[in-house]
Amino acid sequence: MLNKGSLIKSARGFSIAVTMTASLMAAPVLQAAEEVVLAHAMSKEHIFNPISDRFMSALENKAPGAFEVRYHPGGDLGDWTSQFEQTIAGEIGMTMTFPATDFDRRLNIATMGLVANNWEEAKKIYGPNGAMVSTYDEIYADLNMKLLALLPVDFAGIAIRKGEGKVPVNYPEDASGIKVRVPTVQNAIKRFEFLGFNPVPMPFSELYTALQLGSVDGRTFGPPSEIWQMRDVLETYIFTRDYFEQGFFVVNLDWWNGLSAEEQEAVQASANEAADWAWQEAQTISNDLIADIKDYGINVVELTPEQRAKMSKIIREKEWTWIESTVGKGLVDQIREITVN
Repeated sequence: MLNKGSLIKSARGFSIAVTMTASLMAAPVLQAAEEVVLAHAMSKEHIFNPISDRFMSALENKAPGAFEVRYHPGGDLGDWTSQFEQTIAGEIGMTMTFPATDFDRRLNIATMGLVANNWEEAKKIYGPNGAMVSTYDEIYADLNMKLLALLPVDFAGIAIRKGEGKVPVNYPEDASGIKVRVPTVQNAIKRFEFLGFNPVPMPFSELYTALQLGSVDGRTFGPPSEIWQMRDVLETYIFTRDYFEQGFFVVNLDWWNGLSAEEQEAVQASANEAADWAWQEAQTISNDLIADIKDYGINVVELTPEQRAKMSKIIREKEWTWIESTVGKGLVDQIREITVN
């Protein structure tokens, strides 16, 4: 039988235990930050870097401590095609990338020439709430990716390596016999065949060495940031603006679907904020790079209105017709309607 002292001690012990249990139940549960990798394959000069910085800063402001973003720029997780595939598989959560047409032939529309002629048109077509955003959103969803934003890179041109002395501006006659690197997509190959060049499909990672060694005479699909990056092996830059390069800020769809509504809202709002900044600043960045390229001593050449009209006729009559067999006439007609309007 317990004596009175034992009963008091027992009661006190029970009271302490109940109090501790209640305190633990009332304490807030600290949720671990959502870890995610954000990767891209581009150099520090590329617009993807300041876009990434602004996205991560906005996300921390909108959802303090909710995400731990591990940032991998410069291709340390593989080239952009590898990162594209890793994002589909969920090995990378977020990436800023380009259209890998091997995964969906419809993505060839991203490399179509002369869809936009200037920055104003580019923003209306590819910018926030642009005419092509919903089309790309559907394509990427079919690849298990969520499209957060279309990003402006720049208009592209043709660069000639040092020592060649060639300035091809009249197509197809000036292009005869000139070997130019093109991306490893059929649309790129066909465009420069139609323009009279000898296209050499080649991964971007091999391009600099090929220009150094003379394996190619020049390169295509070159925005000013990449011309500046390879400036020491180039002598001429024909700023044809035959193509507007878009980047795609995408995330793995399974990862996205696993977020709460509040987390999704924070991620999307942060992506919107970064993309809005990019569309406001991209043209200024481009102009500054062109000035730097000229100051370095590279000959920057603009097509005359007549030369551009001739190039445009070739691209829109031949390339656009050819690509119908790849992506479907309906999709190309949609782009035709957008460009008319």
